[in-house]
Amino acid sequence: MRRLLGGLCLVLLLTGCTEDERPEVKTLPEVTLVGFDSEDEVDLSTLKGPLVVNLWASWCGPCRRELPILEAFEKEHGDQVAMLGINHLETMRDKAEQLIADSGVTYELLSDDEGEVSDSPPFPDILGLPFLALVDADGVVVHMEFTEIESVAELEELVETHLDVTL
Repeated sequence: MRRLLGGLCLVLLLTGCTEDERPEVKTLPEVTLVGFDSEDEVDLSTLKGPLVVNLWASWCGPCRRELPILEAFEKEHGDQVAMLGINHLETMRDKAEQLIADSGVTYELLSDDEGEVSDSPPFPDILGLPFLALVDADGVVVHMEFTEIESVAELEELVETHLDVTL
């Protein structure tokens, strides 16, 4: 039995990844969204970074807490790393507008009232918010997670780690 398991492990090792295999490139989804306060259309798949993408909604408590932090990051580092907010599956537009005013957000915001980015590769099925994606200078999504950013320092660390940017 031990020989059989050893042989199976060897086969698995030999049939694993080879030098010629390359990871799949993951760009933002081919989804066109309109501006939060305009009718300007943005094709997400054309965006390059370094870029922080944040999905949020007014009904999301963690989103409400982190928007001012994201704005502070943008004010401090926006010349090096762009911010993009996507208002996802918003059910209360007037509350979203009030939240933007209250939190002082000035970075670019898009509307995704229909949830088009959810489950549009490379994005997973968005079952909760907030959601964060980091896009490198080549437009590759290098990091995604469901998380609440709790400080500018936390976001700085994520950006430096995943986007190869020194802040």
